[in-house]
Amino acid sequence: MITLFNMTDSIQITSVEQDGGDGLIVTFSDRTTGAYVVEELLELRPIREPVELSKSQNLSQVPATQS
Repeated sequence: MITLFNMTDSIQITSVEQDGGDGLIVTFSDRTTGAYVVEELLELRPIREPVELSKSQNLSQVPATQS
């Protein structure tokens, strides 16, 4: 038997940190974590949008955002 639970509170991303050269560790508001590698993220969103950076920014300084 499978039991399903309704989520009464929405879960938010609270932090993201880089794990090696090709991975991320994501911490969620319910205090769980998930680790993802680039290949998994590309499967989740196969169409990537271009990002424009100003000359004073580099990729390590861009904060993670959720849409």
